Amino acid sequence: MSEEKKTPAKNTEPGKGAKILNWFKTLPQRIAKPFRNMYYELKKVTWPTKQRLISYSIIVLVFMLFMSVVIGLLDMGASAGVRSLIAATSNSASASTQSSSTESTEEAAEQAAETAAETAGEAAQEAAATAESTAEEAAATVENAAETAEKTAEEAAETVENAAETAENTAEEAAATVENAAETAEKTAEEAAAAAGDGSEGK
Repeated sequence: MSEEKKTPAKNTEPGKGAKILNWFKTLPQRIAKPFRNMYYELKKVTWPTKQRLISYSIIVLVFMLFMSVVIGLLDMGASAGVRSLIAATSNSASASTQSSSTESTEEAAEQAAETAAETAGEAAQEAAATAESTAEEAAATVENAAETAEKTAEEAAETVENAAETAENTAEEAAATVENAAETAEKTAEEAAAAAGDGSEGK
């Protein structure tokens, strides 16, 4: 009676050969799972289009150049105004100290005003010329930046295409390797199961 009760318990438990066979059968799936996930994630990646990349780059460069020109013009205008005020003040002070009569003071004030006006006009002309040259340089810089951005976008598109082709080839090679590993594992498992069966029969 005891022997009849023990035999079905031994039959219900899987043998070592079956465990080894199941392990080798599930091995290809476990190996291929990371490569499949990587392949699917690469398919989901979205890259910016060529026109969008060029437009964004041009907008940023134009805004930076515009702000630099505005700040430069404000700086030059402020410095020219301060210089004219200093010159007018110094000329009027020297004229008032040197002159003793009201007529000489008025003449000195008029001369100081004329000098200040001339200085302000020269400063304005210099600022206009500088602004014009800066605008021309900014336009040339924008054109060069647009050409560079276009070339960069083309190179990026080629790189993305090459990366996609490389990923596809890698996935195919990985699938082939997994299939070969599965076949080898299945053969090894069958041989191990056969060896385990022969060993149990021999005992």
